[in-house]
Amino acid sequence: MRRNLYKHSEDIIKIENKKSLESKLYKLNQLHQEKDILEQETIKIFVSELVVHGKDANQIRQISQISKILGLSLGLGAAYCNTLEEAAKIYDIGNITICSEIYQKEDKLSFEEFDMVKQHTTFGHDILMHKDFPSTDLGALISKEHHEWCNGGGYPSQLVKEDINIASRIVAVADTVGALFRKRPGRIVWQYDKILDYLEKRSGIQFDADVVDVFLINQEAIHEILMTDLESVPSAWYA
Repeated sequence: MRRNLYKHSEDIIKIENKKSLESKLYKLNQLHQEKDILEQETIKIFVSELVVHGKDANQIRQISQISKILGLSLGLGAAYCNTLEEAAKIYDIGNITICSEIYQKEDKLSFEEFDMVKQHTTFGHDILMHKDFPSTDLGALISKEHHEWCNGGGYPSQLVKEDINIASRIVAVADTVGALFRKRPGRIVWQYDKILDYLEKRSGIQFDADVVDVFLINQEAIHEILMTDLESVPSAWYA
């Protein structure tokens, strides 16, 4: 029988990480900067926390830029897609409330472990809400919904189809691709052709069919993003 290393919820859920982040944000807000600058600095803090917790900085940029491409291709408008680009950097902030070690496990998570890990969606929503910026408001919504499935099989609310915000449906695809294109404990990097095949097979089940369609239309540009170290190129190189 596989040994469960996590006996108590506090072994997985790290509320102290959320409290530490809130303290940093409080100190930032005391500087009374212009709202646009404050929004940018707030996003930087969120991204920094994700990286410290183990998220790959290049992956964060890739998911963000893929999301923007998909949004523009769906005709959502430049201003909205700029906000989406920023929100797609920070939607996963709830992961800082989950102990890093659990993401490094080679074995499949137990039911109890996975049930607690799923809480990162609502923790992220709570962290991002009421920050009073367009990017954090949209990020909060994406945080809560990016694991929902179009057929109602996702979590935490089993939403279906258009009940899931379009931003969440976009990031769900970008997030999955970003994850599959990287080596993780217990899983090798997927070939790009295999990822495309997976998206097509899950279209209308897990993923929004329209989002998958525009992904396939833009597959060459997206592949270039995935193959590029975005530290070395301008943030709007793909525009």
